[in-house]
Amino acid sequence: MSLEKRMQRILDRLGVPLRVMWTPKANLGKHGAIASGILYVYDKNESEAWLTFQHEVYEYKFKEVTYVYRTLVNSLIEGFEKLAYERKEKFLEFLPRILEVIAEQTKEEAEHKRS
Repeated sequence: MSLEKRMQRILDRLGVPLRVMWTPKANLGKHGAIASGILYVYDKNESEAWLTFQHEVYEYKFKEVTYVYRTLVNSLIEGFEKLAYERKEKFLEFLPRILEVIAEQTKEEAEHKRS
């Protein structure tokens, strides 16, 4: 049985909904990746490929653990972005008022000098 089939069999037995593709590539810069439901293993050496396979499965499962924290952080970011937007809008609404008051003050000072 090929390495890819053995890895796939393990994922199936674990109930991990990924498909394995062992595509050995030299000097790719990374050993493996998960994208679009596929666990890619790039190592040429089988023992290294197994280590990469394990690492990627651990990482995949660990994302389930950290999901709660990512969701919390993203919600906080969204809340702060909304707050910052509201404050920016209030500031932009205030800018014309500054110009209006300055113009009124200048006009009053000019009238006061005439009298």
